[in-house]
Amino acid sequence: MSIQKWILIAVWAIFGGTVVFSLKSCIDSTEAQATTDHSTSAAARFVNNKFPDFGQMISPKDFSEQYPGEEVFKLKQDYPLDMPPDSEIPPFFDIPFDEGDQWMDYAKAVRDYCFEGMIEVDFDANKNEKRQWYHMPWMHWGDQATEGFNGLAKEAQISPLQLTPEQTDAHQVYALGFYNSFAGYTLAQMWQDPINPNPAATQAPEGGFPVGTVIFKLLFTDADESQVDYLTNPFVWNGYVTRTWSDSVRVVKPMQLIQMDFMVRDPRADQYGTGWVFGTYCYNGKLNEGKTGAARAENLVPVGIQWGNDPQDTTNFINPYPPLRTIINPNLQQTRINPDSTQLPPQHLGWGGRLDGPVDLNTASCMSCHATAEFPQIGALVPAEAFIGIKNKNGVMVKLTETDAPEWKKYYTNLRCGTPYDSEATSCDFSLQVSLALEYFYQWKSQDEAGQWYHDFLQADRPIHRGASEHLKALNMK
Repeated sequence: MSIQKWILIAVWAIFGGTVVFSLKSCIDSTEAQATTDHSTSAAARFVNNKFPDFGQMISPKDFSEQYPGEEVFKLKQDYPLDMPPDSEIPPFFDIPFDEGDQWMDYAKAVRDYCFEGMIEVDFDANKNEKRQWYHMPWMHWGDQATEGFNGLAKEAQISPLQLTPEQTDAHQVYALGFYNSFAGYTLAQMWQDPINPNPAATQAPEGGFPVGTVIFKLLFTDADESQVDYLTNPFVWNGYVTRTWSDSVRVVKPMQLIQMDFMVRDPRADQYGTGWVFGTYCYNGKLNEGKTGAARAENLVPVGIQWGNDPQDTTNFINPYPPLRTIINPNLQQTRINPDSTQLPPQHLGWGGRLDGPVDLNTASCMSCHATAEFPQIGALVPAEAFIGIKNKNGVMVKLTETDAPEWKKYYTNLRCGTPYDSEATSCDFSLQVSLALEYFYQWKSQDEAGQWYHDFLQADRPIHRGASEHLKALNMK
């Protein structure tokens, strides 16, 4: 397995007074952009290359016999070749995310936008009659391929104690990402020629996800309420997943929703040097109050939002596993965290209290990880310094000791949208799935054409740090 692939699947890659915005390029929201004539049969202008829908599944015979009446996952891939009109700019862009407590209204409005037309069709993007959502192609390839029940792709492992004191076992995470019509337009620019993708589609100044882009991701786990009490009253999907994270044999398992992430290309974040707003939610089934089926997704509680890495704040602390309370760092200016312990289960968050989801590594942050997205994936999604520090008697990291290292400081700078993390690479504009899809495509092409590609040799030979694996080793568990 290639170095890029191990790096990419460590953390995925998941994932805003009234103002009128026009659609602008990623790197400079003030520059004019050529307009598209939407009067010319726009409905017929789309990419529909019929990329494979998924990569791993039980046989059609077993599926029809064991799951009568169910449908397999279908990739939503009719990506639009026309830029959506300004009228499709999300309505929550009139909510100031960086003023006082209004970030909570922003986070809830983003969730409502993502859920509209989705809950009633069990998040089947092909059936949403309210707005268009799309999926990333090429996630079907390789050992970590998407499965056929719901299109879930394998992500990083959950370490023991990462979620609750009762969580003594390691668990898996599988996820599915959704891209709105603005993001779909960029996917069309990249994948219009299915055998000759254009990686520059996500790099500024010509490329990049446009203003109005919304991407969200649903994350599911094979943990349940026996070890994670807030997973009671679960929202469950079947998944054809590996028996354990380190296993290669797949079985059908019930997978419980645990987290949702979003990223929004909001031009008001340009002033902070990023152009993106990130957010994450934690599932809390204790709030269910009679909801059933996909409506239980409404039990997702905002953890917080982030629009920058607060590079000026070097407060060096980690909330160790298991999280007993959510520790909020009041010095952070570009992260907001939900303080309501009656709604939000205890969160470990990221380094120094930056935004981070329950299944994510507690020495990273949403924005620092996604900023590394590039092709080829030269930069590590989590640098080595995240695993060097002081540990408690359980072998769990409680404080980092290499936070003055250049790579660590780089990891917590604010990177402008459409800018590559490394100068030798092309930016994937904060989308780790874009980076992963391109990597998978070129792996396939190398095998198909029986040759090798120069980008495989651009990376330095470095150890690959997988957060969950490091913690498992520290705990002497397998």
